[in-house]
Amino acid sequence: MKKIKIYNALRVKLGVIAAILIALPLITISFSYSRTVKKIIQNKYTESETQSVYETGEKINFLLDDLEEFSTLIISNNTILKMVEHHAQYSQDEFNKILRTFITSRDDIESIDLVVGKNYYYAGVNKIGTGVQINTELVRSSGQPIWLPTTHKMIEILSGKFEKLYFTRGRKVIDFNTLRDYGYLRFDLEETTLWNEYSGLLEDGPENYSEVFICDKKGRIISHPSKIKIGQSIKGEPYADKILKDDGGHNYVLYKTDTDQIAIYSTIQSNGWKLIKILSTRYLYQEINQIQTYLILGGIIYVGVILMFMLIFSIRYTEPMMKMMTVIKKVEQGDLSARTEIQSKDELGQLGVSLNNMIGEMQVLIDKLVKEEHEKKEVELEALHAQINPHFLYNTLNTIKWMAKIQGNTSVSKSITALVKLLRISTNLGRDMITLREELDYVENYIIIQKLRFNQAINLTQSIDETCFDLLVPKLILQPIVENSIIYGLADERHEINIVITGFIIDHRLIIEIQDDGPGIEDEVLNTIFSDSTDKNKFSKVGINNVNHRIRLYCGNEFGIKIKTELGKGTTVSVSLSVNSEMSKDKGLKGGE
Repeated sequence: MKKIKIYNALRVKLGVIAAILIALPLITISFSYSRTVKKIIQNKYTESETQSVYETGEKINFLLDDLEEFSTLIISNNTILKMVEHHAQYSQDEFNKILRTFITSRDDIESIDLVVGKNYYYAGVNKIGTGVQINTELVRSSGQPIWLPTTHKMIEILSGKFEKLYFTRGRKVIDFNTLRDYGYLRFDLEETTLWNEYSGLLEDGPENYSEVFICDKKGRIISHPSKIKIGQSIKGEPYADKILKDDGGHNYVLYKTDTDQIAIYSTIQSNGWKLIKILSTRYLYQEINQIQTYLILGGIIYVGVILMFMLIFSIRYTEPMMKMMTVIKKVEQGDLSARTEIQSKDELGQLGVSLNNMIGEMQVLIDKLVKEEHEKKEVELEALHAQINPHFLYNTLNTIKWMAKIQGNTSVSKSITALVKLLRISTNLGRDMITLREELDYVENYIIIQKLRFNQAINLTQSIDETCFDLLVPKLILQPIVENSIIYGLADERHEINIVITGFIIDHRLIIEIQDDGPGIEDEVLNTIFSDSTDKNKFSKVGINNVNHRIRLYCGNEFGIKIKTELGKGTTVSVSLSVNSEMSKDKGLKGGE
């Protein structure tokens, strides 16, 4: 028995199967749980944040709508309209004074500018270098309010100069009655006004955890916590196209950079600006990732513990099997006294009991075979002793033959010679197969004796194909058939019988036909010839039924004897034998003469 390799060992296979059956479901459940929880968190969080961004956008929208109403209030003021219509009649101080009456009512407006022709009037902080420059977009407008991009402006407070970021609301001053265009009105609001509105959306966390800003319809950033980004465009960002194309909605966009990101946005209806919040899902899923890590570590520990217990149990339950294998190896080497110990009452214990019983039965059978072989040797020895008498008879007949020959009695000598040849074949028990030539010689010698017995004419004719003589056939298959032809052919006081033996090969079969001109066989006898034993006085041990049975044993059930008979005309017995390696000459010569 070959030594089992470690990867084929049952213990290793049990461990691998256990690891797969335990680890695979655990890993599947862990990742499925993680994905499901992440999806739930994403949906719930984005839904909540989308609502928060939307509400913040609505607050900013309310602020901008209020500014629009305020600007409408100014340009529809009759005093303002009268002054801009006849601006040459009013001084700089008068314009500045009336503008101050409006700005004092607002805390969020830093300055109000009024440009009429080439004249520039203002109220609020003192801006350096602004003058009467009007944005092209505002010039091309038809009176609707225009929000201009956030810009850096220098202001002067007392004796100091400062730079501030302002986003500007501008519109043309038009008389609604005459639709006459008089000039331009601008509000400057500090960028921090917007920042104060959406700063509550920022999350506490590491850098780049979250980002909130406002951009206009063209993607230019209007307000941002990082002031250096103000004025930059977001059009190169993965989320930009979808957000900028959504004219009036609020939603979110999932996209991927170095990490998975989510962009939540809301559209400010009054001017189409976008309030956008960027959030990294890495921090969004930080807690669930920790839970997943704990699950994996716990799973590894759990698998390790289970594998340890599986190893213990596998050793416990495979140890009896290892002992059984040791016993089987001893049995292979011939030690039938080996037995396995029975330590349990489970299936392994029953297997051990069965193994011990099987070894015991094997020992009994081997002892029985040894005994039978010994008895067989004794029987063969007795059979050898029993052959002494036929051989003694054979030698005695041979002596009588020579005595008759010396005395000149040729008929007696010839008959004894034939009898000696028959006896030689009969006593040669070691050969089951002989050549067809030997079988035909046996029949000829048998005819010689029968002629002396019946004192009648028995004519034997042979027509055998030359290729058939050396083929092997079972011994004594033709003599019983010829015997029946003689016995039945010479009945009813007939004095002559003609027997023709024909042999040929067809379809790998040796066909031997024995034809006689006797009276034929009656149907009652023919129907029972292969089922009933023949009469003891008619060579019953080697009768036709016996011959047919032996042919089938040697050649197969498709071979044997067929009989055709016709009353008053004779009988033809056809013997069919196989011609193949099974009928080779070497096989027939077993035992030797």
